[in-house]
Amino acid sequence: MKAKEIADIFGVPQSTLNEWKKEGHSKKTLADFLTNVDTGAILNLYKSATAYDMLVSTVNASIGNESKHLGANDLKKLLMGKIPEKPIEKYALDIIKTEALKVEIEDFASHFKIPMKKVNKVLNHGY
Repeated sequence: MKAKEIADIFGVPQSTLNEWKKEGHSKKTLADFLTNVDTGAILNLYKSATAYDMLVSTVNASIGNESKHLGANDLKKLLMGKIPEKPIEKYALDIIKTEALKVEIEDFASHFKIPMKKVNKVLNHGY
């Protein structure tokens, strides 16, 4: 894939990709993979993922301890307005606000029939 395609699909700017490509960088393998993979294959894989898989993956990718990973129902409750009680729930909302793509949030809300008005209220104004 070209740098522009990587930026369009994954939101990774070219400057970040170039940094990742440097010898010794912890994400060099990822950068090599992204630049060598077929765009069509990635788009097919990306489209085949279910709506909730994408948002759950985005949140859990930022949580190092697998025993603290959240499931789709956990995220659903948070986006429906459940007040986060645990630090990991607050962290998950922050990740959704800062790292999740708009389409991931919209697909998740659509799949679980959460009104976007409710989701926007939770993400922009709290619970």
